[in-house]
Amino acid sequence: MTVPLAFVFLAALAASAGQAENGTTICIAMPKVEIVQGDAAGAASGLRDMFASYLTGPTLKSVPLEARLQSQAMEEAREKGCTRVLVTKLSQKRKGGGRFGKVMGEAAGTALWYVPGGATAGSAAARAAAVAGARAVSTVAATTKARDEFTLEYRLDDAAGKPLLPAKKDKLKAQSDGQDLLTPLVEKASEAVAGAVR
Repeated sequence: MTVPLAFVFLAALAASAGQAENGTTICIAMPKVEIVQGDAAGAASGLRDMFASYLTGPTLKSVPLEARLQSQAMEEAREKGCTRVLVTKLSQKRKGGGRFGKVMGEAAGTALWYVPGGATAGSAAARAAAVAGARAVSTVAATTKARDEFTLEYRLDDAAGKPLLPAKKDKLKAQSDGQDLLTPLVEKASEAVAGAVR
């Protein structure tokens, strides 16, 4: 299940390269990530890049922020001219066990590293974000066990910290080891954010 969802994610990101830059700009703060095992910092960067891939298109432009502290992220957003900042947090609760997930996640991950694209700067940036997002999906899926619960919290603020989209929370529970829960969580949240800025 992980491979098809990740390929859909990669195709969407590759298609977003070279889109018009005249739309609404959303800065994406570095997410807070609490996972049971694995590289939380790497997962945070990948999650931010997944959001960037979904929030890029003809009417949306995303700008990933590097600052890890929320106060600094808001300052960075102001410096980059963003009037909207997406703030997210992903947490994982271990509720069950299994031993097949690591093998599935690693197998899915090895199929993702080649991402086709053009030779423009925009497509190169899109490919880099696609690889980072794909790594996040495969890394988190590799450690996901059946019955694990993932919660994604998100809100959209203006650069002064005033809410434009009130805080929301979505949860999913893994039905099997190695299941990709990030893609559906990010897609649902991105739809809500895109709807809020229309």
